[in-house]
Amino acid sequence: MQRNELTFPKGSFLGRIGQDSWDQLSSLWTVNSYRSGHFLISADDESSDVFFVLDGSVKATVYTDGGREVSFLTFNNGDCIGEFSAIDEAPRSSDAIAETDCIAARLAPEQFRQLLRIHSDMSYGLLTLLVGHLRYLSKRVVDFNAKSADERLRENLLDLAERNCKHDEALIEKPPTQTELAAFVFSSRESVAREMGRMRKARVLGRKKRALHFPSVKLLREYVAKG
Repeated sequence: MQRNELTFPKGSFLGRIGQDSWDQLSSLWTVNSYRSGHFLISADDESSDVFFVLDGSVKATVYTDGGREVSFLTFNNGDCIGEFSAIDEAPRSSDAIAETDCIAARLAPEQFRQLLRIHSDMSYGLLTLLVGHLRYLSKRVVDFNAKSADERLRENLLDLAERNCKHDEALIEKPPTQTELAAFVFSSRESVAREMGRMRKARVLGRKKRALHFPSVKLLREYVAKG
């Protein structure tokens, strides 16, 4: 796979490393395609391989003892997954499931650790990535304790709309399901359905066929601010 400055986001792991590190890394990994719903990593895997998302998205998920799914991170182009086990050789901390059809590269943990020792830009890129994850998860813990499930859902939908906004309107062609939203905001599908129903009545959310439609991101922002 060829790479240029536009291939991966600058904030991602692969977007942060230099050309020499990219050449070494891409010469060692193996690349595979995964269909949506496929497990790249299972929590009970004995493997400690590291994965790099080259195209598509992957979600990190854990399941409670009662079988409830909780999603807490989404990985997109340029992100790496599974680095915890590769570094400390401890068991996997979560599942990693393809959220869309995706292409990902796979690297043995020994090779990953060796590259980190040799290439300072890879080590710094990984450190920056881990700090970013820690900040993000810390915010989610605070939100969980300080905000209701409905508030978390509204803010999550606002974030989704703002990332896809064009001329104050947002259309999500492949939106997350109510079950997926519930897993992300630590709620139930029924609670998500009720709040989305209230948002439809407030005319800040709608549907266009299978797409999720936000007629005005400005009005959605005001709706979220009012609580």
